[in-house]
Amino acid sequence: MPGVVFEAVNLAFRAAGFADSDGRAALLHEIGDQLLSFLMSGDTRRRMALRLGDAVDSRHYDVTLARRPESVGIPRCMMSMVDQTPEQRTETSLRREMSTDSLTGLPNRIGFGDLVEERVVDGDRNGFAVLAVNLDRFSRVNACMGSLSGDELLISVARRLKGVLRSNDVLARTGGDEFAVLLSLRDGTEDALQAAGRLQQALVQPFQLTDFSIRVECSIGIALGEDADADAEDMIRHAQFAVKRSKRTGQTEVYRPHLFDIVRSQFSIETRLRHALEDGQLHLAFQPICDLSTGRINSFEALARWTTPEGRISHRSISFRWPRNRG
Repeated sequence: MPGVVFEAVNLAFRAAGFADSDGRAALLHEIGDQLLSFLMSGDTRRRMALRLGDAVDSRHYDVTLARRPESVGIPRCMMSMVDQTPEQRTETSLRREMSTDSLTGLPNRIGFGDLVEERVVDGDRNGFAVLAVNLDRFSRVNACMGSLSGDELLISVARRLKGVLRSNDVLARTGGDEFAVLLSLRDGTEDALQAAGRLQQALVQPFQLTDFSIRVECSIGIALGEDADADAEDMIRHAQFAVKRSKRTGQTEVYRPHLFDIVRSQFSIETRLRHALEDGQLHLAFQPICDLSTGRINSFEALARWTTPEGRISHRSISFRWPRNRG
């Protein structure tokens, strides 16, 4: 690079392949702008990361620039390079292990969450969806045939599911009998429903395990990217909420925000009621029930009324009746 030259190099620099003209040229091509910027600045020290080579066989260096006294008005600095390639490769390997399911080789929950997070951050909310796939009655296979047969079945299921997905879709195993798909959409909800149909169709043919022919069905819940107003974990949770509804209805379910709000409200009331029982906020109220034709009292009704800390009496009450003793 014009304007930047190496005055002297040591043996380690030569051993790294930077002493020849090609090596120096390649190094200046990668870091020349930063060198020139430092020399023209007033900084006394600067540190930066440098990667050389392609993604498959790259080398990583920790580069430190330290200013030296000028020589005849020419700014100079000393550059030290620490090879951090082994550490980077170890970190990359550990990160890959942490984000990969050891049984199927698919992304696990952590790896899948990272992939969804990338799509959420990109901002194209209408271009993707998350599908939660839950295998029905899989626990019976483990209980009756053992965990090894269960693992063999999971591997076979993963192969079939992956076989019906497009190349830009991602299949992950997010739990024991749970899979998830990061789906690229072309036609919105209809595209997601068609993908769900292909996944279910892939499991129609029985699986052969030892002497048994195993039929596997699945429930599928869909969360659309257009509803991802928060983060990746919310999208995955929305898909899991939809798959729970799918187990009850027997159909593929698409997450709807208002349904989730209802369930969340019910859960909140249940939690508050438990605290109300512990804090003695419930009291009994009795009222007679009369026969209008005779005016006689036939029975009594006992109501458990809930007075909240704000002083409001909840209309959500529990009632029971018993007949008047006619003896």
